Amino acid sequence: MSDFESSSRPDSGTTAAAARTARDKASEGTDLVADKAGDVADTAKEQAADVAGEVTARAQDVVGELRDQLERQARSQTQRLADNVRRLADDLHDMSRNGDSDSSATGAVRQLADRGHQAASRLESRGPDGLLSDLQDFARRRPGVFLAGAALAGFATARLAKGAKSAGDDAARSASATDRSTGREAAGAPDAHPTAPSSDLSPSYEGSIAPGPGPGPVRASEPFPDPQS
Repeated sequence: MSDFESSSRPDSGTTAAAARTARDKASEGTDLVADKAGDVADTAKEQAADVAGEVTARAQDVVGELRDQLERQARSQTQRLADNVRRLADDLHDMSRNGDSDSSATGAVRQLADRGHQAASRLESRGPDGLLSDLQDFARRRPGVFLAGAALAGFATARLAKGAKSAGDDAARSASATDRSTGREAAGAPDAHPTAPSSDLSPSYEGSIAPGPGPGPVRASEPFPDPQS
């Protein structure tokens, strides 16, 4: 009995040692998996942060490019407006020089031309930002006049657009009527090269002389004479 107990004790010790080893290995594997999972999570976070940074930077670049384009267009439009104002001021100045120098109307036109030149120079020097600031200041100082001017400008723009559309429709109708009239004239016009009447090419023996059996000629249109007569 003692021999059996002594022989079973080493087996129990070996099993316990193997169990401890398995537990240690499992714990090490769990720790390793946890470490790897943490590394993967950290890497994913870093990549997500990099992508978010790239997207943000790209969006800022696009917004900057759009802002630059809008600023260039605004400067171009402002320069065009300044050129138009200066051209109008030049025309008014020429009108005032050709008018009576003692007339009050000529003096008013000259003052308007001078103010036009000043406004054109101000537009060129301050640009679209200055124009916007001037409009805002004017709207704050005189809101009623500003709203009335905006409404008048909108009405004038609508009238111009409607007039342009009506002119285009009238031109299209006129062109269509001209085409129909031209088609009718072409259909009723005589042929420029009339066909000559066809002549009968078959020979006519009327009035021709045919030899007869008797003395003297006999006409083909006459019946042949009886030889016994």
